[in-house]
Amino acid sequence: MSEEKIKWHPAFAAAIQLEFKEYKDHLSYKIEHQLTDEPLRIDVVVIKKLDDIEINKTIGKIFRKYNVVEYKSPTDYFSIDDYYKVKSYAYLYKVLSEKTNDINIEEITISIVVSKYPKKLIKYLKEEQGVNIKQIENGIYYLQNTDIKTQIIVNNKDLNKKESEYLKLLQINQEDSELLVKWIKEYTKNMKDPLYLTIMNVLTEINPNSIVEVYKNMGVLQISEDNREFLLNAMKKLKLDEKLKEEGKAEGIKQLVLKQYSKGLSVEYIAEINDLDVEYVRDVVKNVIH
Repeated sequence: MSEEKIKWHPAFAAAIQLEFKEYKDHLSYKIEHQLTDEPLRIDVVVIKKLDDIEINKTIGKIFRKYNVVEYKSPTDYFSIDDYYKVKSYAYLYKVLSEKTNDINIEEITISIVVSKYPKKLIKYLKEEQGVNIKQIENGIYYLQNTDIKTQIIVNNKDLNKKESEYLKLLQINQEDSELLVKWIKEYTKNMKDPLYLTIMNVLTEINPNSIVEVYKNMGVLQISEDNREFLLNAMKKLKLDEKLKEEGKAEGIKQLVLKQYSKGLSVEYIAEINDLDVEYVRDVVKNVIH
């Protein structure tokens, strides 16, 4: 399809850096870390602690020297195989270091950021692998009895907003207007910063109605000239979606479904948000799937 999918991972990479911005002098980041000289890249963020500083934020308390962070977008499912895949990334990161055993396995952690609690994975780990699951805080779970210290961060409404405000922005159908207002005020002061720009691009794509509503409530005087571009983009997308839905024509609805499917939304989710029959949506995207 010609339209690109929503760029969740760059937005996540930006969000995780903003979460730890007060530690920016003590952490380094490798985005899509390249493991070998060959084109073998992993779709994770590697956060390296440059010194022995203690991270006080709950989502980073588990961190050791080398920290592999895997992110699944709100439209992705985290499976049992995904769990072993991210563990394999951590092992490769260790064994492909310059010297033999240069990286101690005890110095590596894994953080898995998902939007839904992975019930099937947790059941498997408990019943078949003897892993204990300890809830540290709402939305944060430690996996105990594993060779690599691991946490699962469930980025939904239960996760502490004060501890993870940037991560919580990355949600479809954002309903926390207070969070959006705070974000937009902060973004307005940092709009030249590429981290803020990356996140804002995604927000105007996934939540244009929420962004427009917040701007309206804040008042036009608070919208700077540079900031108008993002607002206009959000309004254009919002009007386009509304137009397609209001027309009620078969082709218009079909294009809307295909556009949303191209962004990674599931058939069931598309049917739900557009009040359409699931079978109809499945038939529309059938040719795309095959």
